[in-house]
Amino acid sequence: MKGSSASIDFSAELDTLTRELCRRIPELGHIDPDRLLFSIARSRAEGTHGTYARIAPLRFAGGAREHTRRRGPWRETFRLPELHHQQREIYYLITIFIPRFLRLSFEQKLSTIVHELYHISETCDGDIRRFAGRNFAHGSSRTAYNRIIKQLVDRYLAGNPPESPLTFLHLDEISWQQQHVHISGITTPVPRARLVARSRS
Repeated sequence: MKGSSASIDFSAELDTLTRELCRRIPELGHIDPDRLLFSIARSRAEGTHGTYARIAPLRFAGGAREHTRRRGPWRETFRLPELHHQQREIYYLITIFIPRFLRLSFEQKLSTIVHELYHISETCDGDIRRFAGRNFAHGSSRTAYNRIIKQLVDRYLAGNPPESPLTFLHLDEISWQQQHVHISGITTPVPRARLVARSRS
C-alpha cells in the first residue's frame, strides 16, 4: 500500500514566512502582510531560466486607484479592480511559479521572496518602490538591487531565525514529482486595469 503524501499549502506557508520576515528585517517592517495575497501558478518550461515569482501591485503610482494618460488625441482613464480575500482588501498579489521555484536552492528561494517583498512601496499603498531613473522598478542597476537583497537575506539568516517558517523552502522538485508532497495554494489571475473613461483632449 502506498503511503499518503504530505500536503503543503504554499499560500499559507508564504504568508507565515512573510510575517516572520517583516518582523525581523527592518527594511520590510513597513509592509502590512494583511494586504498581500500569495498565489501559485504552473511553470511549463524546463530548467531554471525564467520567472520564479512575480509581484502585481494593485494600485497605480502613489497608491492611486485610477490613472489617466494621453494617447494621441484621446484622454484615457484606467481603473484597477479591487481584489478581496477573506474580507480584506489586497494591495499586492505575489505569484510563485511551480515547479520552477522548486529548482532553486534554499537560499535562492528565500532571496526570491525577499526580492518581491522589497518591491513594495515604503507606504505599502499598492504601488511599488520606485527608484530614480528610467528603470524605476530596480533602479539603474539590477546588480545593485540584488546586492541589497543578498545583504538582507544574509543578515536575516545570521540572526538564527526559527526553522519552522522556513521548512517548506527545503522542498525540491523531485519530491513533488514523485508525489511525496502535494502542493496546494490559491490560484488567482492578475487583475487587469480597465478603461473607464475616454474623451478627446
